[in-house]
Amino acid sequence: MHPIYFIQAQIAKFFLMIYKLAGLRIGSWLGSLLGSWLGKISRERHIAEDNLRQAMPHLSDNEHQDILNKCWRQLGRVVGEFPHMKKIAREAESRVKIEGAEHVEAALPNGGPAIFLSGHFSNWEMMMLGIQRLVGETGSLYRRANNPYMETWVIKQRGTFMPQQIKKGRSGARTMIELLQNKTSLAVLIDQKLGRGDPIEFFGRPTKAPSASVKLARRFEIPIIPTVISRREDGPDSVHFVQKFFPAIHVARTDNMQADIDAAMRQMYDLLEQWITERPEEWFWQHDRWK
Repeated sequence: MHPIYFIQAQIAKFFLMIYKLAGLRIGSWLGSLLGSWLGKISRERHIAEDNLRQAMPHLSDNEHQDILNKCWRQLGRVVGEFPHMKKIAREAESRVKIEGAEHVEAALPNGGPAIFLSGHFSNWEMMMLGIQRLVGETGSLYRRANNPYMETWVIKQRGTFMPQQIKKGRSGARTMIELLQNKTSLAVLIDQKLGRGDPIEFFGRPTKAPSASVKLARRFEIPIIPTVISRREDGPDSVHFVQKFFPAIHVARTDNMQADIDAAMRQMYDLLEQWITERPEEWFWQHDRWK
């Protein structure tokens, strides 16, 4: 392993320890300060600026900058809140307000699994709390941490609210199938670029999207339920969220499988664009989505 990973991990754990000792509310605030600082020095700031400018060219430079400043602070809050996952999970009923639960009930009148799809909005880790409150234990697909020294720590923190963690890859695909066969729902974020994904337009620009979850929904004939989380404007502090669920997407089963998948993906990506347009400061612009 590269020595720089070890050094980075020690620095990260130092800050995370400070956020933990500071408590949830202050830790989140301190994280936002870190995010503001990273927004000035990180190489990803150029990626975020280019992404926002091309996705929303109708906005002025001042509006772009305001969104990006809030976006960096928002990303820092995610880091500041990560050491407090156990507390947030314990207080989930008061910290995560659910809207649209009737859409889940309508899609699953007799129980059974669903595939919940979303993107990297607000503190996306929190979405599992709302999903599991409605349908019980749910498998969640995750991407390995870039830093191998942080991998174990991250998995442990997530374990407090995400008992079924599924690593991306072939073994993860098999696990997803097994969970669906055992009537366990899945949660997947599909807004990042995938080298082998299916082509799609996202804010008018060609890219590739991870469609494996849609293919599974079609194969097992189960509903896709879109969901998104955002920070509450009426909450007592910034670590309170509202999670919205939307009407289910049912993947068609015609003789043209690819057309069925493309149509469902288009529906989902239209929703992603809508959510981003409504609250652009809470989306993860720093990812090289259109690379």
